[in-house]
Amino acid sequence: MKWFRKRKEKRAPLKFGDAARFNWALDTNRELQDGMAKLAEEFPNLTEESYTQRALELYRKAGLELSAEDLKMLLALRQETDCMLLRKKRGDKNDDENAADPRAAPDGAAADGIDRM
Repeated sequence: MKWFRKRKEKRAPLKFGDAARFNWALDTNRELQDGMAKLAEEFPNLTEESYTQRALELYRKAGLELSAEDLKMLLALRQETDCMLLRKKRGDKNDDENAADPRAAPDGAAADGIDRM
């Protein structure tokens, strides 16, 4: 007896525009935001599969056709982008604090004056 696997439909790889549409929908679509908030409240009572399916339904209602793999990738990209922006914001804040501190070392110099390069 032969076993046949159902072939997965090959989808085009995600592009920058896909990520931008995903983020825009998540940031601006009130119905999607409310649905995701309600889904988050139910999270402890759901399996990963049912959570993913319900999330995909919410995104479809918002006009985004995503696969589970696409959703995971877009969420990971969004999380990484948020982390990068937070690091940048913290870095800018530290730069502002150092600019106001006369004891701060100039760019590229160590605070103790010892060159470690």
